[in-house]
Amino acid sequence: MKKIRYIPYGYTMKNGQTVIAQDEAAVIREIFSSYINGASLQSIAELLTERRIPYSERSDIWDKARIARIISNAKYLGDNEYDPIIEEKQYEEAAAIKTARQRNTFEKNLAGIELLRDRVRCAECGSPMKRRISNKHRIRESWECSNAECGQRVRISDSQLLDKTRILMNRIISNSYLLVPRSKKRKELSMDVQQISREIDAELERDNPSDSLIIAKTVEMAGRLYEESNAHLQIAASIARKRVSMMTPQEAFNSDYFNDIVAHLTLGSDGKVVLHTKTNVEIAGEKNECDKNTEKDNIDH
Repeated sequence: MKKIRYIPYGYTMKNGQTVIAQDEAAVIREIFSSYINGASLQSIAELLTERRIPYSERSDIWDKARIARIISNAKYLGDNEYDPIIEEKQYEEAAAIKTARQRNTFEKNLAGIELLRDRVRCAECGSPMKRRISNKHRIRESWECSNAECGQRVRISDSQLLDKTRILMNRIISNSYLLVPRSKKRKELSMDVQQISREIDAELERDNPSDSLIIAKTVEMAGRLYEESNAHLQIAASIARKRVSMMTPQEAFNSDYFNDIVAHLTLGSDGKVVLHTKTNVEIAGEKNECDKNTEKDNIDH
């Protein structure tokens, strides 16, 4: 096995000739079989990495780009230099599946971006952001703050934005307690509540206080106190957690899940995405958590 590969995985040099490396060839056949049977490139890479299957003398770390190159490499069918490792039927079936997944991902991305159009806000000023397209840049897509005084523009591909959102959604799905808002610290009664309280006291001091008025004012004050607390958010969080408990982590952006949980998201100048849930909680990931090359973003399907 070479420290740095100059020939495709699955082959080695022996007496100046390119020959099949049988242990690697077995991995290649397994990769094709798993992919044809429905496994994603990412899940295959994770499994091989977990099993510490060496890719080279220097690395036993696999990623979806390496798996994709193997799936797409026609040399495994055999030619004048390389002996065949897989059958033509397997190669064609894998190629057809890859094409179908690419088309499906493209359609899902379109639907996801349409959903986000009215949900992206500027992390600097909170104003809505508008999606722009320019063919002059490697990354065509960008989001521009609608506030002329702010004018922040973030260049981020659709696939990156959806993937960052998906990662944060999966974090919520795996940790539903994140939806629970922090309890507000006790604070002084608002002017409205104080005014209602004075009105109740004044009525009680009358010789013939009105029971109906006192009851009405008490109910009004209770409603004000409820609005000023986060009790309604706690109830919403409880309902949301039950909904999340029925969800499973996703490999692609899920519009239904997003609609159920997220009110809007903010986008920062460094491409950082923060989800703002319907329970008034902010969910943020690490900076540049899934920044990737645009081509690599789309390669998994």
